[in-house]
Amino acid sequence: MIQIRPDRRQIALLLTAALVVLAGCAGMGGGGDAASAPQAGGDGGSAELDASFDGSGGNGVGSYYTDDGDRVVVRESDMALRVDNFSRAFHRLRAIAADNDGYVGDRSQDSQGEWDRGTVTVRVPPERFASARDAIAALGHVEREDVRVKDFTSEYDDRAERIRQLEAEERELERLLNETDDVDEAERVREDLRQVRGDIRNLRSQQQSLQQRESMSTIRVDMHEPESEKPPRNYESAFGFTDAFLEAFYGGLTALKYVIVFFGYVIPIGLALIPLGAFGVGIVAGWRRSIGFVRRLFASSGGGRPGVSGGHGAVGERAGADEGRGVDESSGGEGGDGGQD
Repeated sequence: MIQIRPDRRQIALLLTAALVVLAGCAGMGGGGDAASAPQAGGDGGSAELDASFDGSGGNGVGSYYTDDGDRVVVRESDMALRVDNFSRAFHRLRAIAADNDGYVGDRSQDSQGEWDRGTVTVRVPPERFASARDAIAALGHVEREDVRVKDFTSEYDDRAERIRQLEAEERELERLLNETDDVDEAERVREDLRQVRGDIRNLRSQQQSLQQRESMSTIRVDMHEPESEKPPRNYESAFGFTDAFLEAFYGGLTALKYVIVFFGYVIPIGLALIPLGAFGVGIVAGWRRSIGFVRRLFASSGGGRPGVSGGHGAVGERAGADEGRGVDESSGGEGGDGGQD
């Protein structure tokens, strides 16, 4: 029987493989335990996020903002909200602002009959931003929302560091001013000192403005009642009498506007045509006078000839008549003589 003696290298390889397998099994077991723990606690975290998203904490992004620690963060929100009744929603909005240590700022309202819409600005401390936003969202249906979170920490820190540097420069300039005996040098130092102090005032003013913005977050709410309840454009009364009167009044104004526009076009054109019309009337009148003069001229020149010829005709007629009467008389005389004979 052939006996195979194990080589030392083979034994070392087998031992190494066994150690690797054991280490892998141990790592998988530990990783599974570690993964199971967050999963067990993760259900609670997911439930909290879902609750804050679907109604109990408010439907929207505001619920996810928490404490910022030492960071300088400014929060602003623009929300379009549809409510059943504007007046009731506004009163509840004031109560929400008071409950969150805030107040109602600017307000504008537009009413058309019984239908209202308007914009209300609410300012609350930053730590109450999420709760105030969620309470406001619960007043109606959120149609649109824009939340802006601006981190000014770096800008604030840079400005604070710049202020510290300028203050150190201010102290150095004050020391130089106290030590110098040269008038020109003292004047130059005073000018530099005034400039440094002006820069310090400007930077501190910017810091205070930023701190005020950070101290109170802003929520602008555009509320309106359902569009289905919006009345006609000229609605004023339930019976429509005022509406009909206004419609007739506006119609009359429209007609008057068109009349004014018509005469606005006609009058300048008429004024421009007056000289042309006068010139045309003058031409027509001159033409008629010329025609009348020519007719009278022809009438006066041709009237004598017909009269003369007529006169001659009358004389001839009278002569012929006299001759006829003479013949008759002579005939009668002869007849008389014959009878006497």
